[in-house]
Amino acid sequence: MNKTAWTIVCLIGAIAMAAIAIASATLGGCAGQLQLAEGGSAPMKCHWAFVADTFIGILGAIIALLGIACTEASGRRASAISLIACAAIAALIPTSMAIGICAMSDMHCHETARIVWVLCAIAAIVGIIQAVKANPDTAKLPKRTL
Repeated sequence: MNKTAWTIVCLIGAIAMAAIAIASATLGGCAGQLQLAEGGSAPMKCHWAFVADTFIGILGAIIALLGIACTEASGRRASAISLIACAAIAALIPTSMAIGICAMSDMHCHETARIVWVLCAIAAIVGIIQAVKANPDTAKLPKRTL
């Protein structure tokens, strides 16, 4: 993949990860508080799930932007794999395998989780494309004709 195409793909990945961070930070989890047995209150677990997704989204956007500077196949591939890993982690955080969200499906956090999952899928697809097309020398090779 040539430098221009690589830059465009990296920017798409950075935009997708930044959108995860923005959606998690602005839409977030439920606004309600859990009442504790001691009489106090604490944010619901969906709040903490989207706080974590915000930071993972920021990290993924930075990784995608750093991928622009990579000129060798190994650096490009490492950037792509890191982007895929960030997208996978961000997708898993709102599930019961990680922090999770509210059990009631009509809560606001379920809509936010769906948005995050779609953005994670986009970021993962971009990362897979990057991993497959990571070699910058293939753009210089002559094209085969049959």
